[in-house]
Amino acid sequence: MKDNTLVSVIIPVYNAENYLSKCIESILNQSLSSFELILINDGSTDNSGQICKAYALKDKRIKVIQIENHGPGYARNIGLQNAGGEYIQFTDSDDTLPTNFLEVMVYRMEQESADLVVCGSKIVKNNSVIYKNTVEELFRFQKKPLIESFVHLLEKGLAYSPWNKLYRKDLIQNNKIRFGTDFNLGEDALFNISYIKNSKKISFEDRVYYEYHQIDGSLVNRFYPNKYEIQALLYLNLKKLVEELKGINSNESIYLYYQYEFTFVFINYYLPDCPMNSTDRKKMINTIIQDDIVQEIFKTPNQRSNLQKIIRALVLLKNATIMDIFLRAFRRRYI
Repeated sequence: MKDNTLVSVIIPVYNAENYLSKCIESILNQSLSSFELILINDGSTDNSGQICKAYALKDKRIKVIQIENHGPGYARNIGLQNAGGEYIQFTDSDDTLPTNFLEVMVYRMEQESADLVVCGSKIVKNNSVIYKNTVEELFRFQKKPLIESFVHLLEKGLAYSPWNKLYRKDLIQNNKIRFGTDFNLGEDALFNISYIKNSKKISFEDRVYYEYHQIDGSLVNRFYPNKYEIQALLYLNLKKLVEELKGINSNESIYLYYQYEFTFVFINYYLPDCPMNSTDRKKMINTIIQDDIVQEIFKTPNQRSNLQKIIRALVLLKNATIMDIFLRAFRRRYI
């Protein structure tokens, strides 16, 4: 490994006072010392800003940037503008990295002359690992077309998140790749699609895992007003990428992945904090199931879960009333 290797670790920070110190400490304790830590305080209203400043006074490798609240995509873009490293790593302010994370990821990047290194993740709750998502079985795809590797990452749920990856800064800057700022859901997916489009080689690393800390105990408990439009946009962008890179064997995997995503699009409108009344919600469900894009996604048979099989059958039926009855029953039992 080259002695002058420098990684820019970029962390958007918003009201993270309860777990920010643990996150920062995990970076400062890295076995690879040649990094900079860029903390973007995204308009926090708690003590996050003071915590960032206190750490910056202790370690010259830390930069603190104060901005008004614009969301994680905007904050990461500010980080990229100020990054001096050869490589880029994104961490969320409530997560942690194992001590050898940066060293192992940089070694893999340089040994294999990769454009992107991807590792697995551990979901941690109350200091215990409750789920491990590995990349071990993906090594056999490294010599296949790049888009096939990416689609297999998609199936594993490891494609779109920016935090389990190491990027080359020159590839990002030369191709003007940035996070979307129009919405706070899916901005990282568009970033990774653009990055893959301009990459030549992905490498996988199975010796370290990104540590994702599950804070609220639920991954699907927040209503997103534009979730339907965002997922449709992401699907179209990924489909375009597959066509451009001639991933002819990847369409079925994409359909199945987005059947999973659109299952939660439907559930989104039945979450407790959804402000829609029953009439408007039913109109939205009808709009979604009549959409040609949604019909295209659900045309492929799905054996992955009973819920997805039921949703698929109801989508193909194109009956908003029956879909609404099912989702209201689902809400009463599971949400």
